[in-house]
Amino acid sequence: MHFLILPLRIILFGLLGFTLCRLGLYWIQYDYFDVLEVNEIISGLVTGAQFDSATVMLFCSPMLVLLSLPFTFIQHTIARPLLTWMAGIALLCMFIYCLGDIAYFGEVQRHIGSEILNLTADVGALTDVALGSRLHYTFFGLLFLIGLFGFWWLFVICSLKQKPTLSNHWLVKVTGWLLLAVLYFVLFRGMILTSRPINLSDAFTGSKLQQANLALNPVYTTYRESKNRLNQQALKYVSDQDLQSFAENKPLVFKWQHPNNQPTGKNVVLVLLESWSYKYIDALSGSNYKVTPFMDSLVAKSQVWDNYYAAGQRSIIGIQAILSSIPSLQNQATLGFGLELKEMSRIADVANQHNYRTVMMQSSARRSFHMDSIANALGFQEYYGKEDVPLLMTYPQEQPRFGWDYDALQFFASKLAESKGNKPFFAFMFTGTTHEPFPKIDKKFELYPHSDQGENGFLNTLKYSDWAIEQFMQQAQKQPWYKDTIFIFTADHTLNAESDEDLPHKFHIPLVIFTPDGSLSPKRDMNLASQYDLFPSIMDLLGFNQPIYTFGKSLFSDEKSESVMLNQGNLVGMVSNNNWIGFTEKELLEKSKELSEQDQQDLQQLKLKMQYADQLLRENRWTNPK
Repeated sequence: MHFLILPLRIILFGLLGFTLCRLGLYWIQYDYFDVLEVNEIISGLVTGAQFDSATVMLFCSPMLVLLSLPFTFIQHTIARPLLTWMAGIALLCMFIYCLGDIAYFGEVQRHIGSEILNLTADVGALTDVALGSRLHYTFFGLLFLIGLFGFWWLFVICSLKQKPTLSNHWLVKVTGWLLLAVLYFVLFRGMILTSRPINLSDAFTGSKLQQANLALNPVYTTYRESKNRLNQQALKYVSDQDLQSFAENKPLVFKWQHPNNQPTGKNVVLVLLESWSYKYIDALSGSNYKVTPFMDSLVAKSQVWDNYYAAGQRSIIGIQAILSSIPSLQNQATLGFGLELKEMSRIADVANQHNYRTVMMQSSARRSFHMDSIANALGFQEYYGKEDVPLLMTYPQEQPRFGWDYDALQFFASKLAESKGNKPFFAFMFTGTTHEPFPKIDKKFELYPHSDQGENGFLNTLKYSDWAIEQFMQQAQKQPWYKDTIFIFTADHTLNAESDEDLPHKFHIPLVIFTPDGSLSPKRDMNLASQYDLFPSIMDLLGFNQPIYTFGKSLFSDEKSESVMLNQGNLVGMVSNNNWIGFTEKELLEKSKELSEQDQQDLQQLKLKMQYADQLLRENRWTNPK
């Protein structure tokens, strides 16, 4: 039964490759996995082998099954080497994906999942990172692949030189094939012989999220999460009975309307700051980085929310939360990738109905994140990107992929200066220079040894970005609309999540609202808030009294949040006043302390809201729940 050896060699090679990638992840991201005990590491590696076996069979089973057939037209023809090379190419693609995931994991402390459906729109940006700030990863990854290919040649390809002998006895052939078929079945199920085959939830068997992430591989994670999203499988956090009761008692839980508002005619300038984290703004966190002097001065004159959190770890999730207030759920598409086809409240469309001029801009290219399509879907009348911006300064390098904040903000100011008469405007601006790879800037901004990755490079570009905002505000002060404008500064997400930070700190971002006319008196608000609250808050500030559907609430209403939801892919975070929790549909994975009765109630309410929101979105009834 020599013909059985080749498929086994391919499987063993696949398992070895995945194991080496997993060990590479552990080594490169050691600070993240350092909390694991030896027994937890071993358990993670063993569970990882189960996921790897399921992955290898998932993508290589057609070739393996054909190579297992005891027929001459397979074993003694060109079909045999052809099928072998097809399996090898499939494995190579998976290993390349795993290597890319190692760099991605360093950004958000989780594997690539269904967000790959969104990331494909920015292949150019990913290429820049791979050949720029992550060039050393790319170099060593290529060396690894070359070494792996050498082993593939010696271990698998060289075995093709000897044609397998086929027994003339049919019983021997059938027995061998059946044994291999049984092995394939076991491996496909992730070596689980009873109950259901292995699934994502099987990684979360320990008490630590790090152990689960060690067990998972990105190929399997992406396949499962993407399949769930494409199939839009319903979330299952609570029972059908509990959900039905919740929906009957609170059918309009997502409807928000201020009955007594009158339009104020105010302008709004909403600036979304790339990666600005709460901890790097000295006036907010009490730190001493000295890179945000202008924002520090503005904080003293503004209303500030000190417990304000990003909805997710990617820009598109923050943009979705702010401009549509639709929750980011792991099985739902995001804006720009299908969500816009749903019925929803659209921030610019609401402003248009009140005769506002609506302007949207980003410092990146117009098509980045499909932002041009998003702007159109949300109702913005005007949209601008990097291609529209003339460079006003001389820089020590070419324009970075995500643009120069100063030049973009000056262009933004010039466009707002075109506003004439009594027509108010709603304007949204998304900056980008503080996105990795961090570009080389003028020496006057380099307080720290500059690098295109890491904290020092970020801090230098943050100082530049802070200065750019100051220059923008100086231009705004010269305009007749300045005193009638509400300036809102917030971030899309934090800087690359540090492994030693707890869950709330990985999402902790600034929210600063400044009114030159003093209509909002300066104060520090300690209530819980998130990006989902901005849409209804802007409605409140502008005096728009039409109903909208939102996962948040107005920060200027009497309603206070008991908790906020944080998206981490397949993992959901909840921050409450006294605790923080990380959980999946099946398990509670991490927490800051033991759950009180109030924590249990908050968690149950959040699960009910998420599952109800999911149901409404799947049925396209978000704005028509009854």
